[in-house]
Amino acid sequence: MKSRAALLGLLATAAVGCVDDRFDHDRDRGSSIVFGIDQTKNAEGKLVTSVGYEMLDVIDHGWSARGFNSADRSCWAERLDDRLGQPRVEGGVATFQGGLLPAGGIAVVANRGDELTLDGAAWTTAGEALTFESRGFAMPNIPPSQVRVPSLDLAIVAPADAVAEVPVRVDQELEVAWTPSAGAPAPHENVVASLTAVPADQPNARGVELRCFFDREAGTGRLPTRLLERFATLVGAAPGTTLKGKLHIATHRQLTIFADGGWTVYVVATAEQREQPFVLPR
Repeated sequence: MKSRAALLGLLATAAVGCVDDRFDHDRDRGSSIVFGIDQTKNAEGKLVTSVGYEMLDVIDHGWSARGFNSADRSCWAERLDDRLGQPRVEGGVATFQGGLLPAGGIAVVANRGDELTLDGAAWTTAGEALTFESRGFAMPNIPPSQVRVPSLDLAIVAPADAVAEVPVRVDQELEVAWTPSAGAPAPHENVVASLTAVPADQPNARGVELRCFFDREAGTGRLPTRLLERFATLVGAAPGTTLKGKLHIATHRQLTIFADGGWTVYVVATAEQREQPFVLPR
């Protein structure tokens, strides 16, 4: 699996509902946590499964992201270091079960600094249900709940070259495109495109991410210029410099649970489809 930042950045609080709101706005704060299960290919090209968790914020402490929602996309730009991460709690265990997972499932353990990774896939069929439940994590217990999983395959047509450095400009929307599902549509499945970069003067930072969620059946999506500009500003790219980072494209499904005490629990399943470099001149 990729780095912890790559996993939890991809698994962040997703689609938040694509409402018709074409103005930038700050994400409301509250008590929220994300649990994720992700499939990707390792350096040998074999499927591996990773799980993890992260607290975004508790009441008015923690996460803040600038968003742009419209009828066809939901986009967010943030510093990943602004999240609460994994503050120490008394304990907690969450499990994903079902699919191709071992009989006892795979556990997400509180206070564990790294993610558990298993060789092999957790699922093969889009829309299949895994069971998620959790206890602890300084929040109400979450009873067994079903989370649907996304497709493992996505035929990406733009960027056309899967390995070349992708040119990005802050004054031009970045387009990604893919072939919609063959046969029956994939309801509630998103395609997530994200840009990630680390400030040059903060090499140990988790970095900055701009991510956008699009309906898989749309076949295309664009990252808006106003958030491309904000992304570059958050990274700290000065005029006349060149910003470099990674473009990630993944399929995505999400379960949102509203629990007692004002908690929002995001349970996210993703399958990474592509990672390639980008270059953004300022």
